[in-house]
Amino acid sequence: MTTAVYFDLDGTLCTYAVPFADLFEATVSPYGELTDAAYETYVDRLLEALERCEADPYREAFEAVATATELDAAPETLAREYRERELGATTVPATATRTVERVAETCPTGILTNGDGRQQRAKVERHGFDESIDEIVVSSDVGAWKPNRRIFDAAMERLPADEYVFVGDDYEADIVGACDAGFRTVYVTGDNDPKGDEPAAAADAVVSNVKELLEPESLPAPVRTPFESSR
Repeated sequence: MTTAVYFDLDGTLCTYAVPFADLFEATVSPYGELTDAAYETYVDRLLEALERCEADPYREAFEAVATATELDAAPETLAREYRERELGATTVPATATRTVERVAETCPTGILTNGDGRQQRAKVERHGFDESIDEIVVSSDVGAWKPNRRIFDAAMERLPADEYVFVGDDYEADIVGACDAGFRTVYVTGDNDPKGDEPAAAADAVVSNVKELLEPESLPAPVRTPFESSR
């Protein structure tokens, strides 16, 4: 029986060394006065563009900022500079890399992520995940934002297998969405404590960090095998 394993990217494998607000300020401040409302405008428009799977969400977001604020730079320039800063701020623990590599030794393995396809692929390449994984599925390419079932269906089409496991840190988008699509799930809580019994009701396993997947004997039987078999 073949088990395919997909990992979420942001928050699960990849984190940021610099807050998004600081990245925004560093991008915009050289070109004009930064107003209190500028960052809020940027975030609102970016999230809207990402969830709608628009072609260039960062440019759309900075266009909204430029409309409300006098800036001596084109939205395309701001978007390019911000993407470069965001990419440079990404960090991936060595244990996350080892986990993906170990699973990929015996299982079809992919990354399934919300976001802009160009930016998410740049993160995957920057941190070497492209050398281990078989597929990357991004919401902007599929036209569906997690937890929409269509993105999980697309992931299954990309990696044919008998069963699927999804590892993610967002309870609603990752765990509920994947469960509804028929995946077994591993909920990565990070520093957040699960609320009540909710995760236990939907997730097959709950870990605080992906490095715990390097010790599969600590996982319950439904999700243990793909991680255990790669040791």
